[in-house]
Amino acid sequence: MLGKKISKRVNKRRLVGKTIFVRSKNIESIIACKRLFLKFEGGNPTGTQKDRVAQALAEDAVKKGYRQIAVGTCGNFGAAIALAAKDFNIEAYIYIPTQHHTKRIEEIAEKYGGVIHRIDGTYENAVEKCSEDAEKYGWYNANPGVPHVTEIALNAYGQISKEIYRTLGYAPDIISVPVGNGTTLAGIYNGFLKLYKEGKIKKMPKMVAASTLRGNPIVKSYKNHYQIIKDLQPFEIKETPYNEPLVNWHAYDGSIALDAVYNSHGFAEYASDTRMIEFSRLLKREEGLNVLPASACSLAVLPSILKKNHSNGTKSTIVAILTGRIPYNGHNRHNNHKHNNSANHK
Repeated sequence: MLGKKISKRVNKRRLVGKTIFVRSKNIESIIACKRLFLKFEGGNPTGTQKDRVAQALAEDAVKKGYRQIAVGTCGNFGAAIALAAKDFNIEAYIYIPTQHHTKRIEEIAEKYGGVIHRIDGTYENAVEKCSEDAEKYGWYNANPGVPHVTEIALNAYGQISKEIYRTLGYAPDIISVPVGNGTTLAGIYNGFLKLYKEGKIKKMPKMVAASTLRGNPIVKSYKNHYQIIKDLQPFEIKETPYNEPLVNWHAYDGSIALDAVYNSHGFAEYASDTRMIEFSRLLKREEGLNVLPASACSLAVLPSILKKNHSNGTKSTIVAILTGRIPYNGHNRHNNHKHNNSANHK
């Protein structure tokens, strides 16, 4: 009887969200804050926060009568969409730039029945081609920037805010989030804004947008004091095996993420590959969490931000969102400097 229960197929939809949320007393002293909490999204089924929005989009597709769903991605969003499509019994089409090293992600997507399309060019080219084909063939378009997708994504990521509030019972002073397109940060901000309007929290947390030194328009626009986000030039982008999830010249939800930073009196900062790797290793050593370097940028930027902005960090309660885990490939490639960083925060 017990064997039958164990072998029974787990419904992946029930495993999405309610991820690890812990206080990190070991790293608090390094960040120099009063309290530091970690929200580890790597606990989701395919290893990133993308499972939250993928499940919501697949459910919306089915409700609207679609039998196919399509998305352009650099990595884990494709795997998340493939799993969600399998759970909802629809087909998934995953468009990935040829130049990206995503063998493991493709294997996961194909395992769940996803169909891979390789596209020459950048992430933005993959999204554009995918959107064109979705329109042509009548598929559900799950790409960022599409109005219904943005609305669903903001609501899905808003659940992170609720989970933090339910545990703490109050809003932290600062929430630091890795940003590519900016959707996750904008969703968390919107989640806390709803809690504020409902009278459940007394203040809004300051939102911190953390990204790569080598190409993100949200952070660059903030640092240049732009009120309206400006795209980067494609030649400004410099991808590495570590920063790939954060890099793009056009942030599809960048404008609402930038507004969230400004409206919350927050900050935006870059982290170098070296710093992201350093904090990824720190998380493994001190907390036992296998966090992607790009996902660890939410921690890596905090010492600089607290120092530069005199934010009185020693009295602050801070939450760092860790958006993805290091994939297990039989050995720890990250420690050997050969890590294939293919998770997509965009």
